[in-house]
Amino acid sequence: MSGPLREHKLLTLERGFVQFLPLAWTIVHPIDEASPLWSQTADHLARQQAEFLILIKAFDDTFFQTVHVRHSYRRDEVVWGARFVPAFEADARGEMVLDLKRLSEIAPSQNPDTP
Repeated sequence: MSGPLREHKLLTLERGFVQFLPLAWTIVHPIDEASPLWSQTADHLARQQAEFLILIKAFDDTFFQTVHVRHSYRRDEVVWGARFVPAFEADARGEMVLDLKRLSEIAPSQNPDTP
């Protein structure tokens, strides 16, 4: 007896490659008509036991080596109708400051019907 069939879909990203990462960066997959998430609901993701796997490959100049990072988000961890807020802003001198406490901060999205 075999288990449930798992289907993997590569999501198109707003940026497929970043050469230099000076500030915090949010990976964005636009949910439009071409997205496999278009018109999906929380109930549908739950029935499908959906999970989002994030795989990042980068090069660390300090240690001169390739770094691999992976993370998984289950369907119950998806926050519907929300987006990440920028975690950086210019200070009084105009210099960019990263606020580490805001890295996971979210706000309502412009389209609350999409994940």
